Amino acid sequence: MDCPKLRNQNAKGRAFELNAKKAWKDSSVVTGMFLIKNNYAYVLFDTGADLRFVSKQFEPLLGIESSKLDTKYSIELANGKLIETGEVVRNYNLHLENNPFDIDLLPVELGSFEIVVGMDWLSKNQAEIICSKKQIRLPLSSGETLVVQGEQGNLDSKLPVL
Repeated sequence: MDCPKLRNQNAKGRAFELNAKKAWKDSSVVTGMFLIKNNYAYVLFDTGADLRFVSKQFEPLLGIESSKLDTKYSIELANGKLIETGEVVRNYNLHLENNPFDIDLLPVELGSFEIVVGMDWLSKNQAEIICSKKQIRLPLSSGETLVVQGEQGNLDSKLPVL
């Protein structure tokens, strides 16, 4: 799959602004409810996003305050709108099938999701998205491969009320 190019050369990140229904049907993303800092979050693993984000509404539930960044990030949304963040929430653990993965998150206004995991985290963790099965495969230090199953099935019965 080709990685999308930035439309605005001043932007330092890109985030697709998908609602839950569109994400469910999109073969390049995986969604699901996952544990992060003892709270379940509706997570979007998105190959079209450059970075990883946490919803400003969900951030307080995690109990860790954000810290200031030296440089602000400009993030271009799929609709061309630019948003900025100058904060980061560091040292979270995203638990996938009882395996903790470190993740730092940039707080921004998000739509249907509490967490968006983009290409920087997916690449760092050598994740592979199996689009046809809505799976993420992650190599573990033990030499095994963790297979995380995203949501599939009856769309209307699983979508959150928006």
